[in-house]
Amino acid sequence: MIGQRIKEIRNNNNLTQEELADGIISRTYLSLIEKGTVQPSTNVLVKLSKRLNCTVNDFMAEVSHFKYNNFEILREIGHYELKVDNEDYEIVKHFIDKEYEQIEDVPLPDSGRIHLIYARYFKFKGDLKRTRLHTDKALQKLSTIAVNQHYVNAVLLKSELLMEDGAVDEAIDILEETVYLLTKFDELNISDIKLRFALVKCYIIFKQYYTAHRLVEDINQISSRLSITYKKEELKKFEMLLLIKLERYEDVLSLAGDSSETDISIMKAYSLWQLDRVKEADQLLKATPAPNREISSIPQIGSLYKELTGRLGGL
Repeated sequence: MIGQRIKEIRNNNNLTQEELADGIISRTYLSLIEKGTVQPSTNVLVKLSKRLNCTVNDFMAEVSHFKYNNFEILREIGHYELKVDNEDYEIVKHFIDKEYEQIEDVPLPDSGRIHLIYARYFKFKGDLKRTRLHTDKALQKLSTIAVNQHYVNAVLLKSELLMEDGAVDEAIDILEETVYLLTKFDELNISDIKLRFALVKCYIIFKQYYTAHRLVEDINQISSRLSITYKKEELKKFEMLLLIKLERYEDVLSLAGDSSETDISIMKAYSLWQLDRVKEADQLLKATPAPNREISSIPQIGSLYKELTGRLGGL
C-alpha cells in the first residue's frame, strides 16, 4: 500500500520516477517500492516525503486507486500523441512512467491509444519486443469501436513490424482488411491514403507491379479530391519504379521532370538506356552519385544502378 501511495502522490506532483529518486535511491529501486516488491526504510520514506512536499503519514493513507477523470487522461493522451507525431520521443518517457495502462476504469479506446504511444516510443528505442507487445494490445483495444485514425495508425505500425519480420502476406491481409472496413464509410480521409501507401510497398516486394500501380493511381485520385498530399516525393519515386517495371519508360521521363535527386536521376538514366538513348543515359549516370542505401526510400534503386553501371561502364 505504501508503494502505491508513493506512486499516486508522485503522479499528482507530475514527477517521473527519475526525478523523485534522484539523489535518494535508484530509479529501479523506486520502481520496486511502488510495485510493493520491497519495503523502504524510514530514512528513505522521510527523504521521499520531503521531495513530494508531504509527510510520511501521507504514505499510509488509503490509496485512491488512481481514479483520474476522463478529461485529464484524454488531455494527457492527446498531448503525448502530438509529441510522438513530432518525433519528440524522449519526453514521452514522462508519460510512460505514469503507467496509465494500469488504471482499471480507463475506457478501452483510450487504453488502446495509451498502448499505441508506448509502441511508437519503444519502436524509436529499438525495443522490438515491447513494440510488438504494445502494438498488439493497442489493436485489441482499439478494435472495440468503429475504425478511426488511431486504429489505422496501429494497423500501419503492425504492418511495418510484419514486413520487417518478412511476413509481407500477413501485412497485406491486415492492410486490405482495414481498407475494406473504411469503405463502409462514404467520406474519404488521410487514412485511406496511408493504408494504400503501405500496401504499395508490400505489393512491390511481392512483385505485383500492376496492383501496386493501381493503388498509386488511387492515392493520386484521393489526394486530388481531398486537396492533400502524403509523402509526395516518396510516392513519386515508387510510381516511377512501377512504371519502369511496367516498361513505360516515356512516362518515367515525363514524371521525373527536371529533378536532379539521386534516385530519380538513376531511374531517368535507366529509362533513357531502355529507350536506346544510350549517350544521354551515360551522361546522366556519370553526373549522378551512387545511391545511398541508408537514406534511399526505394530499395530497388541499388539493383537498377548496378545494372546501369554494368551496361554503360565501358562507354
